[in-house]
Order: sequence, then C-alpha cells, then structure tokens
Amino acid sequence: NFSEIIMISIVICSISPERLQQVIQNIQDTIGVEYEIIAIDNREKNWPIARVYNEGAYRAQYPYLFFVHEDVKFHSRNWGLVIEEKLKEPNCGVIGFAGTRVMLNCYSGWLQSHHWMCLLLYQGLGEGMTELRAHHAYLERPFEEVVALDGLGMFVRKEVWEGYPFDEVMLTGFHCYDVDFSLQIAASKKYKNYVCCSTKVLIEHFSSGNLNHSWYKDTIRFHKQKWNKILPMRIDGMEISHRDEKKYKERCFYYFVRGILQTNYPERKLMLKEFLFCSCSWKHLGHCITNLYKYIKS
Repeated sequence: NFSEIIMISIVICSISPERLQQVIQNIQDTIGVEYEIIAIDNREKNWPIARVYNEGAYRAQYPYLFFVHEDVKFHSRNWGLVIEEKLKEPNCGVIGFAGTRVMLNCYSGWLQSHHWMCLLLYQGLGEGMTELRAHHAYLERPFEEVVALDGLGMFVRKEVWEGYPFDEVMLTGFHCYDVDFSLQIAASKKYKNYVCCSTKVLIEHFSSGNLNHSWYKDTIRFHKQKWNKILPMRIDGMEISHRDEKKYKERCFYYFVRGILQTNYPERKLMLKEFLFCSCSWKHLGHCITNLYKYIKS
C-alpha cells in the first residue's frame, strides 16, 4: 500500500558542501525509509535560519519533516522507522534529541537547569573526542516529554509545521529558532514534544554551539518580544515549588549576565542594571556581585 510507505523530507541549511555531502551519505546509509533531501545553500543568501527552514518545508513533498544540522552523524540503522512510529501519533508535536521539561520566564537558552534536561546523544568535544551524554533517559521509555528542544535535529509532521511555522519576523538571525518553534507547538496544548531516548536512534553532534554576541542579542529579543508574557511552561505532571522556581530563575539570570559581560554586546551594562534591580534575595545578590566584579571591571 503506497499510503503506508514512510516518507521524510529532510531540510538542511548548508554552509559547507563537504559536510553536506557527508551527512547526505550518512542519512542514505542509515535512515531505512523513503526520503528526499532539501538542502539550501546559505553561503550567499545568508538568510535567517527560520526563513531557510520555512522555505525548505514549503518545498517538501512528504508528510514528515526533519530539520537537521549538517554537522551530525547517525550511528543507528533504520532510525526512520522508529521516528515514524512516534510521529504518526495524532498528539505528537516535535521530536528532537535534547530538550528541557521546564522553561522559566528568564533570559536563557533551552538549558536552564540540569534537573530538567533530557538528552541521549554523542557530543563532539573537539580534537576528535566524543562522549555519550545521557540525562533523564530511560531504556523503558524511548521518548521523553519536553516543552522545548535544541535544534540539532527536529522531526515534525508537515501539517503541524503548517500551523506553527518558524517565526521569520522575530527571528532574523541564527539563534532561538528551535526553542521558539518547539515552545509555540507545546503552548498550543494540542501537541506534546519529545526527546528521542531510544538506543535505536543514536546521533552524534560534532559542534557544541557558540554563545556569542549575536546569541545574547537574539535571546534577549526572543524573551522580551514574545515569551515573557507566556512563560513559565512545564510538562504535565511536573511540579515545581515557588521557592525552587525563584531560585532557578535567579541562577539563570546570574549566568546569563556573567556570560553577556564577557562579550562586546553594546547594552550589556543595561542588562547588568536590570539584574541588580530584579527581585533577588540580598544574600544571593551579594554573592553574585562579588563573583561578577571581575567582569564588571572589564
């Protein structure tokens, strides 16, 4: 029956022909289902990644989409079968490989606390080094529910993407597209997002990301323009006390400010001022100022 054939459209934003060929060959060797590659060369276009992914999804012929970085490698065979089985569930939103079960209302990326993180993947450490990372991944549960996902690889049905496309208006750079996309689908309450924790779908990510000046700029915009009004969010059944929520928000804000003070972001002193006037406890504030002093001086 042709209608039962699994078909995945794979969208890649490419800036390296060599890496693109490597990931295409790896997918061909391992996916185990019918697929098409939609690779958009972004070296000259320099489009925001939200626009690249929307353009790729518009072109897609197949009912399942896979937005993936070109610096990955699958170590399992026939992983397309495992993903398809989950994706066809009516309430399945986005499936990724790293994510969080909670997103608080504070400046940060998706990783706000290791207590809420969920992932199972090989992470490249540079110089040919790789480690297997596993957090809140259980053999008896191949998919773990989360609210927000990292963008190294994201599966979604095309119909779900059509309802919640990537936000090209707000996201004009190369950051936050993944958290925004997965959060808006989780916020709909129609779908649940998942991290794939199956040992039948093992992926390696060569890059660990870069929290540079533009990441901080995009993250501040992401929170101020859109998500401050909606967060916090957490998966069903996840309880957090008011005290813990306050503690983790303070901690997140501190690490965000410490990071931004080490960049050339022009409004970093304003962010420091916002931090000093937030509702932190005096004890926490004193500790933070002591530790931030070396960054404030610079």
